[in-house]
Formats: sequence, C-alpha cells, structure tokens
Amino acid sequence: MNYRRVSATVLSAVLAIGTLAGCGAQKQKETTEKVSENTQQTTEKVKDTESTETAKYPEIQTDDKIKDYQSVVTVGDTAFELYTYLDKTADDYAKSINTVADNLKGKADVYDLVIPLSSEIIFPDNLRNQITSSDQHEAMQKIQEKMDENVKNVDIYDVLMQHRNEYVYYRTDHHWTTLGAYYAYQKFCEAKGIEPEKIEDYETKEFDGFLGSFYNDTGDDKLKKNPDTVTAYYPKADSICHVNASDGTKYDWPVIYDVSNYGAGLKYSAFIASDNPFTEIENKELSDNSACVVVKESFGNAFIPFLVDHYQKIYVFDYRYWTGSISKLAEEKKVQDVLFLNNLSMIRNKSLVGKLHRVL
Repeated sequence: MNYRRVSATVLSAVLAIGTLAGCGAQKQKETTEKVSENTQQTTEKVKDTESTETAKYPEIQTDDKIKDYQSVVTVGDTAFELYTYLDKTADDYAKSINTVADNLKGKADVYDLVIPLSSEIIFPDNLRNQITSSDQHEAMQKIQEKMDENVKNVDIYDVLMQHRNEYVYYRTDHHWTTLGAYYAYQKFCEAKGIEPEKIEDYETKEFDGFLGSFYNDTGDDKLKKNPDTVTAYYPKADSICHVNASDGTKYDWPVIYDVSNYGAGLKYSAFIASDNPFTEIENKELSDNSACVVVKESFGNAFIPFLVDHYQKIYVFDYRYWTGSISKLAEEKKVQDVLFLNNLSMIRNKSLVGKLHRVL
C-alpha cells in the first residue's frame, strides 16, 4: 500500500516534470523561431540598405583602357589626377581654418568647402580597382572631423555624385566645370540659409576648344581631338572686379570675360580675371553692406560668379600670391561670411598649406 502511494507520487512527479519540460521546449522553440524571424528581418533590412546605397548614385562604366602617365591617367578621352591623402597636411589645413574661425567668433561665420577631384566623382566604376588612389570621400570626412564647431562645413560630395553622369568636370583639365561649381553653390546657399538662383535664369556663353592642364601634362592625342567647352554663367547684377595683380598693377575687369579669342589652354581665364592676389568684386545693385571673403585657389574662379548676386562686396584672396591677414581684413571690412574654397589636391600640398597658414 505504501509502495503504491510512493509509486503514484513518483508517477505524478514524472508526469509533471515531463509536462514542464514540454512547456519549456515549446517556449524555447517559439523563442528560437522569433529570434530567427527577427534575424531574417534584420538581414533583409541590411540588404535593402546596401541595395539603396549601391543604387544611390548613377553608375559610370566604360570599355576603354587605362593609360598611365604616373600621377595622371587617361581613360579614353578623359584624364584624371590620382590622389594620396596625407593626414599631417590635412591637420595643418584644418588648424588654419580653425584659427580664423576662432579669431572671428561672434563677428563672422566661417565656412569650409572641400572640393573632390574628378578621379573620385567621374572615374569609371569598373576600372576603380585598377588605380592606386586614396578614397576621397573618406579624406573629406577626416578633414571635416578636424574642424572646430565654429566652422560650418559645406559637404558637396553627395550632390556631385548624384550628378556624376553630367558634365561636372572637364576631361582635359583638372578643374570642375561651372555646372559642378553651381551644384556646390547650391549647397553653400543651403548651409547659409539663402535661396540659390536657378541655373536656367542665367545668361550664358560658351567658349569651345579648351585644352587644359591634363592635356599639357600628357599631350594625349585623344584629349587633343576632344577639347572641352567652358560655359560661363553671368551674374544678373551689374558688377565689376577691382583687381590687384601680382605685379602691383590695379585695374577693373568684368566678372565674366569673353575669351573666345584666347588660346586653347587659356579658356578657364574667363572667370574673375583669373588668379590674382586680391580682387574686390562689387555688386552695383546692392547697398545693404553685405560682404564676404573668399579664400581660394583656381577652383574658386568658376564658383565665385554665382556668389555675386548675394553680396554687395566680395573680397577674393588667392593665398598662393597674397600676403596679409584674412582675419584682420574680415574685421576691417565687417564681412558676414568667410568661405574657404579648396580642392583636395591643394590640401595635401605642404607648400600651399604653409602659404595659407601665413595669411591667417
């Protein structure tokens, strides 16, 4: 009788344990299935994101081969400058911008706009693994991270990549076209909080037969047979450049000059009288004391005409030739904005970064 009770008790316990074990197994199964389902959903989301990122920019493909000219390569009728990121030089560049931003804190807004090279934006995707060139997007991000919070970074990478299948860089020259510069101007206006002019509202003039720096460097026959076209967009306002040249002479010059009769290598000189130490651009239709300083190398020439309609005065410094103080002049002229406008090739050049540092 006692044995029966014990046996019944043991049997009940075994059944209870079995039931609990079954419930645990069921819960474990449900949990496993849920985790598996969540993992699958996450994987699908990641795949969707990757697909979106891949499809974010237009693709550029070619059947042409790369021709190597050392620091420059050509693909068909288009040449590209290769790029190497140098962290120390980038650090020195950022320190220069930060110094000016610190000097002018509470007095003027300081913007930095870094321009990638054509080898980042329009180089064919199917040939990219055949060249040795630093990731310029990553370089731009590193440079931006070095800037203090007083500096307003104007990031133009995405907008250029979104329009990479358009004529945003010359084929025979290292500069961007005025169309590429226009897209960057839109991003500057966005950063400043103003409305950009519509590109279709500008009066334009084209200058054909441009053979630029890449042709001079390579003498490549395909480049020679397919010269570039320089398109100028005229400011709407009546405006004039007051130029201080390298030889000390001073003269007035149009913001856009007709270079139809210039040699094939000089067509880029259409903008702001080309490269001079100091140029003051006057918008004769404004009297609101709006003013801006632009610190630039030659990439800035195609960009600056788009700014003319927004400021009464633009003070343009080419730090490669100018001596003085950006901060002091910005204070003296009571400008609202200071814009540093430089391409990545300049920012890796120790000599040029050193020249910039001397004019802060």
